[in-house]
Amino acid sequence: MSTPDERLRWQANALPDDELCTENAIILRRFNRYPLIIDPSGQATEFVLHEYRDKKITKTSFLDDAFRKNLESSLRFGTPLLVQDVESYDPILNPVLNREVRRTGGRTLVTLGDQDIDLSPTFTIFLSTRDPSIEFPADICSRVTFVNFTVTRSSLQSQCLNAVLKAERPDVDSKRSDLMKMQGQFQLKLRHLEKDLLQALNEAKGNLLDDDKIIARLETLKREAGEVAKKVEETDAIMAEVESVSQQYVPLAQACSNIYFTLEAMNQVHFLYQYSLHFLLEIFSTVLGQNDNLKDVKEAGQRLAIITKDLFQVRATELHSLILILFCQYSF
Repeated sequence: MSTPDERLRWQANALPDDELCTENAIILRRFNRYPLIIDPSGQATEFVLHEYRDKKITKTSFLDDAFRKNLESSLRFGTPLLVQDVESYDPILNPVLNREVRRTGGRTLVTLGDQDIDLSPTFTIFLSTRDPSIEFPADICSRVTFVNFTVTRSSLQSQCLNAVLKAERPDVDSKRSDLMKMQGQFQLKLRHLEKDLLQALNEAKGNLLDDDKIIARLETLKREAGEVAKKVEETDAIMAEVESVSQQYVPLAQACSNIYFTLEAMNQVHFLYQYSLHFLLEIFSTVLGQNDNLKDVKEAGQRLAIITKDLFQVRATELHSLILILFCQYSF
């Protein structure tokens, strides 16, 4: 579905490194109906803007006075368009989502209100909302492909684990990325060898055992496949060692994920308890990269204990500050 090179490029373009986000990125690359992205954290929006910046993507909103102008421009010139606040959906977009086009005189046209607009073959559009609770009417649901980036416990745990590995064990993180790339290349090579084998068998005429060229070709394919399979086994063994090191940091990643979802649930106590995922990840990054308590501490177990302790202390301090602010605001 995706190659290691693609996944590494996505991560370089701000896509969180977890299974959910990777699956969603694949959907954003391959779709029949235009995507509607549910993006409470804003991570997907950042990724789309980075991924399509070379194609001069335009960001607009259904609430933007220039929405129609931006839409017409993207339709004509084929630049990608990201439209936010889809909860304020404008039905003028229906013909575009339905791909209601007509061709005349070598032109491809789509009707926008009372005007026919030239449609570029490279045009694409992404709709997005930050509200995960919104319920869309059936007519919109039938026109789009939903891509849900709402963070889950497991996806956030993966993001935190990758962050701590990059900070604490960059050697392990780099090795893991290299191994993923190598494994992808090996798997691709095996598929090519299988294709060559089928082609060789298809081209054979008469008895295979009497065709010296086919026999030699099959022997070559067998040898190459054996070499690749051996390399795959070697990388699998090294990957197992890398994952063993990664497991040491899983409890910290779980703790970070649990903190976020616990604080998110506090919104049910009072609506002013609002904690964004970006805020949590910023604090986590600070604890990892700007922590004076980690100076001169080399032992991995000690560093892990300090990071875990400081993470909870920072979160508690932030929570107490918020409670104090709320008390001051609503006590008078």
